[in-house]
Order: sequence, then C-alpha cells, then structure tokens
Amino acid sequence: MVDAPSAEVYDVPLKIINRPLPPILNEAKVCSLMATIQNGVSSESGGVEPPPIAVLHVEGKSGQDYYLGFGGCHRFEAHKRLGKETVRATITEVTRQTIKDFLGGSCPKDLLPDA
Repeated sequence: MVDAPSAEVYDVPLKIINRPLPPILNEAKVCSLMATIQNGVSSESGGVEPPPIAVLHVEGKSGQDYYLGFGGCHRFEAHKRLGKETVRATITEVTRQTIKDFLGGSCPKDLLPDA
C-alpha cells in the first residue's frame, strides 16, 4: 500500500468560498461539529480535529478567481454558525471543464470552458 502525499492545508476565508449546490444538513451532525470546533481538540480529551474541507480553485474567463466547495457541508456550516472567519481547507486547482462537469447547465458563463 502506498501512502498518498498529504495536501497542504490553508485557513481559507469563508466569504470567498462559493457553495453552488444547496446542502442537505443533518442538524445533529452540525451541532456536534460546532461543539468540537468550539471546545478545541486536545490529546488529553482524545478528540480528533475535523478534517479540512476540499475547495476547488478555478480562474474564470474574466481572470477572476473562484473558490468552490462541493463537499464538507456540515463542517462549513458549523464554522459559519460559530461566526468563524476561516475554515481549514485543501485547495485543488481545476479547469473550467471540471467545473462544467460538476454544474452542467447551471455553470456560470465565466466558468464555461473555451469552445
């Protein structure tokens, strides 16, 4: 078994992450994550820090940077409700075609691949 290299984790401002798909949230899970985030994690408590969310980065045709979150909806929501300014995230560079594949006909014009 080969270990995959670990991706670099960043503190990403919540306000720059666009979540194009509406989440379906489990309220108990969000509340549990909020408690974990709020109380912190210590080795004494045996707690485990929630993993970072995955964020996709793409440059639009206009040159604007887009940061899109498709997963990690419970972690994102927990940070948002706690009034946190940032969330731990990995950032993966993708193409506009990748975003088009995710969003289909809902893809904003600035993110459509070149014809």
